[in-house]
Amino acid sequence: MGATAAVGMVVGGTLFSAYSKIKAGREQQKMFERNAEFAEWQAVDALDRGKVNEKRQRQTTEGVIGSQRTSFAAQNVDVNKGSSLDVQADAAYLGELDALTIRNNAAKEAYGYRVGAEDLMLRGKYARREGEMGAINTILGGGSSLLLAKYGGGPYTISNAPGSAAPGRMR
Repeated sequence: MGATAAVGMVVGGTLFSAYSKIKAGREQQKMFERNAEFAEWQAVDALDRGKVNEKRQRQTTEGVIGSQRTSFAAQNVDVNKGSSLDVQADAAYLGELDALTIRNNAAKEAYGYRVGAEDLMLRGKYARREGEMGAINTILGGGSSLLLAKYGGGPYTISNAPGSAAPGRMR
């Protein structure tokens, strides 16, 4: 094989490898970005579910208070005074506390998904950079191999002198 062909193979292989590393890094970045998008959707879903459950909790509390009022009224107790009013106030307080806990838990869940999304975006960015750095490293390594071959640093040497190929050496 001639020296030109050998150089062409080294250069071609080096460039193909470098391109492959860049492409792989970009594809990994796309995958991480897509997963980050899914995590953002999960965050929005968590907040939406939290709103629905918070509203449902408030409706349940209103039902409990309505049942208490009905029960007190059936016993001929004034529902707007004294201990019956205190019981209703306690139910309202505890029901609101439950509703706010639901909202808070939904916000925490959404925050977790958003932190995960940010992490995935960073991983994607680093995957792209890793591909680019791998490509640069490959190009530098291929260039080094050519220089070593040209100036006698490896198992093969590229010679400019016609007919100077020794066994195991490239021209």
